[in-house]
Amino acid sequence: MASALIGGLLAHGQAATDIRVVEINPDAAQRLRSTWGVATHLEAGPALRDAGTLVLAVKPQHMAAVTQALPPLPADMRVISIAAGVRTALLSRWLQGHANIVRAMPNTPALIQQGVAGLYAMPGVSQEDRLHAQSLMRAVGSVVWVSRETDLDAVTAVSGSGPAYVFLVMEAMMQAARSLGLDEAAATTLVLDTVQGAAMLAKAGPDAPAELRRKVTSPGGTTEAAVAVLHAQGLEQIFNQAMHAAAARSAELGDGLAREAGEIN
Repeated sequence: MASALIGGLLAHGQAATDIRVVEINPDAAQRLRSTWGVATHLEAGPALRDAGTLVLAVKPQHMAAVTQALPPLPADMRVISIAAGVRTALLSRWLQGHANIVRAMPNTPALIQQGVAGLYAMPGVSQEDRLHAQSLMRAVGSVVWVSRETDLDAVTAVSGSGPAYVFLVMEAMMQAARSLGLDEAAATTLVLDTVQGAAMLAKAGPDAPAELRRKVTSPGGTTEAAVAVLHAQGLEQIFNQAMHAAAARSAELGDGLAREAGEIN
């Protein structure tokens, strides 16, 4: 995700010389330098010198060690965390009380600058710094702000895990297409382009997906026959249960990290 952000920022006109990366793995650092032309550092000190924004793009289980090894941050330094499950109160504690923090939950289409991210800002974050975080994340897609940090669990369930649901639907459609006699190439093209086209049509508006579905479902037609089976199998209920399970698991992971750090009993 860090590489996706770098690529997105450069594509939107950010100069490579404005970006400094801390990467302790020499091979990964070399790949970043050769791919994007950015400066890499083994330690945070040189990278943070005169920096206005710190993006924390590390795995949740590494966040405590990484943040607690940082030097004290200036109060006005903007901190953006894209680590899943690491709540801002815990992150602030690890950063010695730093409170200018925005937490972001992007998803994997950010890799091709087509992602969407949920953003939450700590109460003291200024409107200017919120807009800065928004601009940074828009380098890899769209953004949605939430007013409660707990809403990021729902964001995780909808968009964070959402690509996997779509990929699963693609898999099922391709398998069914093959069972109907289509070859692999035809099945793949038909399914991928159908999903892409449907999403683009839904985004083009003004009709909501439910209305678009009604328009393509002629009474007594082929689509109605298929949709009737999906309704009978409880597709809506399955998605509702699945996404609630994802949100609950996101909350559990956040509680687990907080419990390990002694934030909650």
